[in-house]
Amino acid sequence: MCITDNLNIVMERIMSNKLKYIFTMFLILLISCFSCKENSSDKVSAKNGDESVRWEKISEGLKNAELQKKPVLMFFYTEWCIYCKKMNSEVFSDPEISRYMNENFISMRINPEKDSETIELMGQKIPPAKLMSYTGSNGFPTTLFLTDKKKPLTTIPGFVEKGTFLSILKYLKEECYENKVSLDDYIKNPDLCRAKKISSLPQ
Repeated sequence: MCITDNLNIVMERIMSNKLKYIFTMFLILLISCFSCKENSSDKVSAKNGDESVRWEKISEGLKNAELQKKPVLMFFYTEWCIYCKKMNSEVFSDPEISRYMNENFISMRINPEKDSETIELMGQKIPPAKLMSYTGSNGFPTTLFLTDKKKPLTTIPGFVEKGTFLSILKYLKEECYENKVSLDDYIKNPDLCRAKKISSLPQ
């Protein structure tokens, strides 16, 4: 088995443990989630709405994540992708979302078709396109979340409307999956996650 196969297995195991309590997000996203394939011929006019989000370069961002102890958000996009532009114009341009991202995440905007900087993960340097393939996603946009220690948390495929996206950000930042709270339950009752954290503390 080659080293890349080993990495793929490691990522799958790490992500599967986290996804046990995150998987319900995909049921929520089915209605609002769309992704672009490379043969898409549709066109849409969208403003570049990501100016207020602090996007960092890959190597610098990964260092800052560890120093600042912040989780990582990697947004994979292409220039021809319709729903990538919708994420920029409708989600990342939202003041509440951009503020929350800047305060709580280290964010990176990566174009696998153009960006050549490798991503150092689990002791290996991986090209962006290869990393995206490890997540199992084959469409754009794709949003990959890592811990501050560069361990994969989960992958969100396609376009996500801003209300749901903000809930996902808060759910991951508060590490509700560690307390076995699903995203669906968190959206219904955000206090459930905090209550479980308190109850798990030693008396």
